[in-house]
Amino acid sequence: MKNLKISLAWQILLAMVLGILLGSYLHYHSDSREWLVANLLSPAGDIFIHLIKMIVVPIVISTLIVGIAGVGDAKQLGRIGAKTIIYFEVITTVAIILGITLANVFQPGSGIDMSQLATVDISKYQSTTAEVQSHGARFDGHDFVTGSDQYCRVDGEGRHAADYLLLGAVWPGSVFPACDSP
Repeated sequence: MKNLKISLAWQILLAMVLGILLGSYLHYHSDSREWLVANLLSPAGDIFIHLIKMIVVPIVISTLIVGIAGVGDAKQLGRIGAKTIIYFEVITTVAIILGITLANVFQPGSGIDMSQLATVDISKYQSTTAEVQSHGARFDGHDFVTGSDQYCRVDGEGRHAADYLLLGAVWPGSVFPACDSP
């Protein structure tokens, strides 16, 4: 039997078509949509995202360490750091100006009738809140399998855990060049 090998481009196209077909099916079949999303698609998506994060964080940290260690000269490292901060500030300022301008031009949410929002039934959410407050958070197998978003957590002072990861990568990268090589 000949080994069937499909190129990556065709695999991506096939996955897109299957996703469109599944989405179209679920759009018109709400009875199976709830179960499928809650028990299959959501956990699979959460696991996929966490696997991606598990790969990305070590790659970013090792790249930072090797890059900083490769510069060697502290003056040059300072110039690169200053350029990086200036670039970050300029891009952030442009993004803020663009976002505020687009929000003022298009005025999102201006056509929403706020009286319709008051008719939403929130009793399900109130009962869940009361249950958690009375019994505490319960252990869920789904949460155990998919894990939690450790790298986006914020500590008591508003700092992200990712900030500590980046600082932990900069220090070894700046110390390694000072060490004598064998």
